[in-house]
Amino acid sequence: MQNERKTEELVRNILREKNYYGNDNIIIEEQRSYNKRIDKLLENASKTGKGRKGYPEFIISFKDKIDDLIIIECKAKLSEHESKDGKSPYKYAVDGVLHYAKFLKDDFNVTAIAVSGETEKDLKISSYLWLKNNYVPRSIQDKYFFTAEELNTLIKSSKPLDELDFISKSNEYNELLNSYSIPEVERCTLISSILIALQDRVFLESYKYFESSQNKELIKSILDACERILKNNKLDDNKTKIVLSEYKKFENNITFNSSEIYNKRLKSSEKNTILKDLIHNIERDILPYMSNNEFDTLGKFYRFFIKYAGSDQKTGLVLTPDHITEFFCDVARLTENDIVFDPCCGTGGFLVASMNYMIKKVGLNSNKTTDIKTHQLIGVEKRSDMFTHACSNMMMRGDGKSHIVFGDCFDEKIKKEIKAFKPTKTFLNPPYDVDADGQLEFIENALECICHGGLGIAICQMSTVVGDNKKILSVKERLLNKHTLKAVFSMPSDLFYPVGVVTAILIFEAHIPHSKTEKTFFGYFKEDGFIKVKNKGRMDTKSLWNNIKEKWLKAYFNKENITGLSINKEITSKDEWCAEAYIETDYSTLTEKDFENTIKKYLSFYIMNGSIDEKN
Repeated sequence: MQNERKTEELVRNILREKNYYGNDNIIIEEQRSYNKRIDKLLENASKTGKGRKGYPEFIISFKDKIDDLIIIECKAKLSEHESKDGKSPYKYAVDGVLHYAKFLKDDFNVTAIAVSGETEKDLKISSYLWLKNNYVPRSIQDKYFFTAEELNTLIKSSKPLDELDFISKSNEYNELLNSYSIPEVERCTLISSILIALQDRVFLESYKYFESSQNKELIKSILDACERILKNNKLDDNKTKIVLSEYKKFENNITFNSSEIYNKRLKSSEKNTILKDLIHNIERDILPYMSNNEFDTLGKFYRFFIKYAGSDQKTGLVLTPDHITEFFCDVARLTENDIVFDPCCGTGGFLVASMNYMIKKVGLNSNKTTDIKTHQLIGVEKRSDMFTHACSNMMMRGDGKSHIVFGDCFDEKIKKEIKAFKPTKTFLNPPYDVDADGQLEFIENALECICHGGLGIAICQMSTVVGDNKKILSVKERLLNKHTLKAVFSMPSDLFYPVGVVTAILIFEAHIPHSKTEKTFFGYFKEDGFIKVKNKGRMDTKSLWNNIKEKWLKAYFNKENITGLSINKEITSKDEWCAEAYIETDYSTLTEKDFENTIKKYLSFYIMNGSIDEKN
């Protein structure tokens, strides 16, 4: 213990150097605290685990920042700086200071500092920031001791992750997996299983101690953790079985099981720590920004990862952009009492958007929030991998009991089950591999399942509204015989970039036949303000979307005829259902540059097709 006193004196010298002493705003206490909040939190914090009081060597609090706290734990020997498993708080400095931080972080933003060594030259310092009520700490520095001002700046700058952070990390992890030739189709399921497993404290604290020769054991640990979380979220046995069967595909995957793996970027083989590295990266980059047991941040990251995981041809995952899923809610004038049904829910994008939209309306009403999550979100998905994505996505958003059904939405037994919920709205992005008539049949089927006067909104390929073959015309006729086509919006051509598909949004009022005198609203909504950004997709870089959206909604709700933007027309099943067929061109906005660009495109087309000789 005498040697440890040397370490403590070195810490005092550092605190003097950093101006902690002599500052009337800073309170420094050693191995005790007269602060009632701190003392109460540490009353069972003994490092022996016997439920008695325990205190770190130093406790530093601030009069003007009452929610910020610094704790310091010291050890004389460098060999006692940090254990391998993090479970020896009595013997190791890092283990000890994080042990105390766990007790304090529910009330304070805790900076936890471990210091080891007996001389200034040999001193080892590790610092962690555990923000108030957050899930895990974040390593912030080695070898350096922060001033109080630096820590204050660090805490203030620790804002929640934003869209650019999610994009950056999604790309980073995808590049990591790509360097080891992990196919895109496997990446999303792998990430899903890891994000679920990290919600399990036992797994979170144990995964890092698996060696590269123990990958099979690590995979089993992931699966065991997933099963515990699925059961804790009260996912029924059948759904749990389906989800776990998807995750278990990794058990026999040689890429994850082997002790060595080939890195195609470095063109060499190396120890296979890819699973462990990926889990560690997520713990380091994502988890410290999450609140206790609130995994919505994981859900947001997961959606971005799916978006950037690879091409739709390989994954089958074509996500409706977030601003469009939210736009559906605006168009539907979604209320807190609506029941939303998605017959082909994929990863659950429309259900998540609807849930967030309705919860925002109810504010602090926790009972209604619970009701929305457990009774007002209905989905069907027939692909087991997509079903897994949807279930895990909804659980990470705080909903483990959502009524997502595994099966075919055209199955009469499932339709009967859906109708029992009495959905008032249906949102869908039908699969595009069923051709235009098939997409219309998805809409027709969804409308059958919702209440009289309910609203159905779908985003489909443009061919559904302009196609004129017999199959398409037949479904269009059936639709108008039973339902009212309220509106069709022609959407931006690159909305689903990098997937090349031109789309339209169709809006129906269910179970009310379309009147021959009823005018349908057609919107030419081709510019949403988003632009393509390298490696980031389409982004609202100039913050134009909100104003554009309001303009679209105003035109739609008021049935306005606006040159170049919207028009109202009477239609039949034989007509084209798109603004392009009826809208007046607004020539007043054309410039000389527009003519130049059009001529260039025209000439380029002919050159590419060999109609004009470039030499002439």
